[in-house]
Amino acid sequence: MRKRRLGFMSIIGDREIGTYYGHSIELVRNNWHKTLKLLIDGQEVASESRIFPHDIVLTGILEHEDVRHKVVAKSIVRFPSTEDTILVDGEALTLTKTN
Repeated sequence: MRKRRLGFMSIIGDREIGTYYGHSIELVRNNWHKTLKLLIDGQEVASESRIFPHDIVLTGILEHEDVRHKVVAKSIVRFPSTEDTILVDGEALTLTKTN
């Protein structure tokens, strides 16, 4: 779990990246286009418009060694920031923030 603080790069957008057995899972926020996207191995699997601040939950499926894993990304508004989490089968990933 990571709280996002306001700063110059968060004006443009940011991304939270985690890995699951070598698979890249990203939550990408684009403040210019007002979107939040969930990417698995670089492929968009879910997205939502975020014109106004609100809680967002995005879901997708990750296949690893012929097993399907449910991926849930949450962006919860905690004004003036957001709290982002990515869960794989209910287990939270450690996230690294990049801009």
